[in-house]
Amino acid sequence: MSKAKLLIFFLSIFLLGDLTYSFLQYYYTPLDGDISAGVVPSAHVQQVLDDPFGFHLLSTGEKHVNPNRFFAHFLFMEYMQKVPLWLQNLTDPITSVYLSCAFMKILIHFLLLFLLSALISGTRNILDKKFLICAALIIPFIQANGYWGHMGINDRSTTYTFFYALPVILLMVFLMPFYSMVFLKEIQMPNVIRTVFLFALAIILPLSGPLIPGLVLIVAGLIGIHYLRYFSWADHSISTDGLLSGFRKIPAPIYIFLIPICLVSLYSLFLGRFDLNYTSETIPLADRYMRLPLGIYYQISQSLGVPLLLIIIGLNVFLIKKRFYTPEGKKIIGALKWIGIFSAVYIFLLPLGGYRPYRPNILRYDTFMPVTIALLYFYGLSTNFLIGSLKFRAKKVYMVGLLAFFAIYMNADRLETDKYYCERNALVYLANSTDKITLLPTNCNVMSWDHFDNPKWSEKNAIMLKYWRITKDVKLYYHPGDQK
Repeated sequence: MSKAKLLIFFLSIFLLGDLTYSFLQYYYTPLDGDISAGVVPSAHVQQVLDDPFGFHLLSTGEKHVNPNRFFAHFLFMEYMQKVPLWLQNLTDPITSVYLSCAFMKILIHFLLLFLLSALISGTRNILDKKFLICAALIIPFIQANGYWGHMGINDRSTTYTFFYALPVILLMVFLMPFYSMVFLKEIQMPNVIRTVFLFALAIILPLSGPLIPGLVLIVAGLIGIHYLRYFSWADHSISTDGLLSGFRKIPAPIYIFLIPICLVSLYSLFLGRFDLNYTSETIPLADRYMRLPLGIYYQISQSLGVPLLLIIIGLNVFLIKKRFYTPEGKKIIGALKWIGIFSAVYIFLLPLGGYRPYRPNILRYDTFMPVTIALLYFYGLSTNFLIGSLKFRAKKVYMVGLLAFFAIYMNADRLETDKYYCERNALVYLANSTDKITLLPTNCNVMSWDHFDNPKWSEKNAIMLKYWRITKDVKLYYHPGDQK
C-alpha cells in the first residue's frame, strides 16, 4: 500500500472513530425541557404553526411567541413526532427517542465538518487526501461536551439545535455558491435543481432560527462592500458613476438569490416586533450594550476552548506574515480581515436582538456560534496552508505543537452518562408504574429544566410519553422534593 493510501486509511479511521464517539456523546445527552411544548404542541407553538408567514398576525395586530420561526417549529415537530416512532421498528420506545436526538445532532456535526473541509480543501470528495487532512484538522474542535459551553455548535437541548445549529448550517449551504464567486472567482449560474433549492432556502431560512435574518443582512452587506470596493474604489476615488459601475459588475447570481433572502430577512425582523417571548423580562437597549463586554470577557476567559483557538490562529498569522507572505498567504490573511469585520459587526448588533434571562450577558455559545464557525474556517485554512508550505524540520515542530493542541481538546471532550442513566431509569420506572400519578424514585430532571413539585406541570410531558409509546396511558409524575 502506498504512503498516500495508507494516510487516507488512517485519516478515515480517525474521523470515523471521532464521529462514532461524538454520536455516543449525543446519545447520552438527557432530554430537554422544551421538547413536549414543541412536539405536542403547546398553545403558543400552535399559534405559529397556524400562521406560518405571520399574515394573520399582521392583519389583527395580535402578538404571540416566535411569530417568525415557523419552519424551525414545524421541522422540529415533524421530526420528533415521526422519527422516534419509525425507529421503534428497530428498538424500544425509550431508546428510539434518544437515538432520534443523536441522529439529528450527528448529522449537523457531519455537515459542518463536510462544509468546512470542502471550503478549505477545494474538493467535496470525502475520500480525497486533501479533504481528509482538512477534516482531521477541524474535527477535534467540534465539541459535544468539554469546551462546548463556550464554543459549542450543537446545543445539548435538541429543541434549540433546530433553532440555532441547523439553520446556521443550512445557511452555510445556501452561501456556498457565493463563496465560490467571491473568494474563488468561480462565477456560474446553478442548475435548475439547485436554483429551486436555493430559492426554497431563501424563504425557509429567515423564518427559522433567530440568528439567520441578521446573519443574512450582514453577509450580504459585506459582499456588496467587497465588490464596490474592488470595482469602484480602486482609484481611491468615489463617484456616482463608479458606484453604478460597481453594482453592474456584481455577478447576476448574487442579485438573483441574495435579494430575495434579504427581503424575507427584513420581513422576518419586522415580524419579530410582534414576539411576546420574555417581553416582561426585557431590559433597556443601553443596559444590553453595557452587559455585552462582560459577555465577551466570559466567552474568552471561562475555559481554554476559545483562547487556545485564538492562540493557534495568532501563531498561524505570525508564521504566514513572517515566512509565507506570498500572494496566497496574503489572500489568507485577507480572509481573516473580513472575518474580523464580520465578527465585530455581528457582535455589535447582537443586543438589538433582544434580551433573554438565561443569556444575561447577550453573548453565549449559541449566539457566538457564527463567530466560532468563522474562526474554525480560518484556523483550518491557515493551518492547511502552513502544513503544505513548511519545510521538513519546521513542519515536524509545527505538527508536534498541533498534536498537543489536539490532545487538549480531545481530552476535554469526554463522555458524560450520569444524567442520561438517571433520566432513563426514571422513564423505565414511569413506564412500569401502575399509578396515574407517579412519584419518581429519583430527583434528576425528566424531560424538564427543573424538578416537578406539582404533577400538573408534567401534563404535556405525559402526553408526549404516551404518544411515543413509552407509557400506555397519560401518566403524570412529580419529583421527590429535596431527596438526593
